[in-house]
Order: sequence, then structure tokens, then C-alpha cells
Amino acid sequence: MWKAMTMVGAVLTLSACQTPPQTQELMNQNQALQNQLAEANTRIAELETDSRVKQADIDELNRVLGVLDTEKSSRTQESSQLRGQVRKFVQQQIDALKVFLVQGDLLDYVGGELVERSTVQDESLMLVDLAHPVPRGGALTGVSGYFSTAVPFQVKILRPVNDDLVVIWESKLINVTSPGLNRYDFPVTVGLEKGDVLGYFFPQAVGVSFDEGTSDTRYLSKNLGLGESVRVKSLNGEARKRSYSIGVYGLLN
Repeated sequence: MWKAMTMVGAVLTLSACQTPPQTQELMNQNQALQNQLAEANTRIAELETDSRVKQADIDELNRVLGVLDTEKSSRTQESSQLRGQVRKFVQQQIDALKVFLVQGDLLDYVGGELVERSTVQDESLMLVDLAHPVPRGGALTGVSGYFSTAVPFQVKILRPVNDDLVVIWESKLINVTSPGLNRYDFPVTVGLEKGDVLGYFFPQAVGVSFDEGTSDTRYLSKNLGLGESVRVKSLNGEARKRSYSIGVYGLLN
């Protein structure tokens, strides 16, 4: 009897100590997952630490950039103010020099002689002075004319391009208030190149008189706007050789 009970107990103990294969596999998988989770948590902690370090670096870089932007803005403002002062000083010197040259009649003149002439034309024309191309580069400062009547007009600069003349600049409308010799200064100087041609548009009537046979001012019955061009051969008046009492003055090199 005792022997039988001893055998039964041994069997039960052995059964309790032996784990089914499926359960052991699940336990192994669970342990592996726990190990992976622990590794993942460790990696997350490392990444969070690294992120905090990088954020601190970013904050420091932003602070430095803010300081640099402030310094740059200060330098830019100082530089802008200095450039403005220099431009103002230079413009004052140019204006003073221009006044001196005008008063002393020392400016370079390009155009017809400013005298009273025999013929007046009561129609709108665009005059192109081919007889007096700009001899040297420089700066255009104003216009003079011996006017027969009070009229509005525009000054234009035409640049030769192959066989064409292209309008590269035009003044605002200038209103002549009285007949006789008049001089008008432009608000700003205008650059000229050697070979440029002067033009004058009179929208109502040509307010300066002319003679024929002494020069080469040609004409059109329409205005040429900025950027427009005209063929030299298409200009009227080649045979008439007109000379008008108008021209420009400036500082030529």
C-alpha cells in the first residue's frame, strides 16, 4: 500500500514539473517581447535626451541669429543713412556746379543757333536734329530755344541702331510761358552717348522759327513715344535743310 502511494506521488510531482511545449514557447516569446520592449524604452529615453540636447542647440542658434539680425539691421540702417547723406552731398555739389556753369554760360551746347529766324510753322511736328549729333558722352541738363510763341513741347533723345533712330528718353511736357530766348533745366540730369540725336515734339504748333538751306533738321507729322523707332530715310525735309533755333546744353566729357 505504502509503495503504491509513493509511486502515485512521484508521478504527480513529475507531471507538475513538466510544462507542455506550447506553454513554454509562449513563455519564451513573451520574454523576448519583454526584452524588446525594454530595449525600445531604453532607445526612446536616449532619443528624448538627444532631442532635448538638439532643442537646446536650436534655441541657442536662434538666439545667435536674433543677435546677428539685430546687428545687421543696425549696420544696414547706418549704411543706408550714410549713402543717403553722400547722395545728398553729391547732388548738392552737382546742382551748385550746374548753377555756376549756367550763370557763367560755360555748359556745352548742342543744337541750332539761338537767333530769331524767318519762318514759323503753325502745325504739330516732331523735329529730329541730324545736323548736331552729340559729339561726346556726358549728361544732359536742360534745353534752350528762341521761341516765337508760348507753346508746350518735349525733348527726346534718339539713339542710332543700324538704320533706325530709337527714342530712349523723353522729358515731361515743358510749357513755354513767353516768346523769346528761354532756358529750362531738367529736374535730373540725363546720360548721353556719343552719336545720340536730339528730338523735339511740339503737340500744338512748332514754337521756334527756322531757316532753310543751312542745316539738317528733319521732321515727322506724328509723335514718337518712348521705345518707338523711325528709319532715318523716312524722315521728311532732307532737301529743305532746315535749321531751328533750339538745342540742349549739358556737361559733356
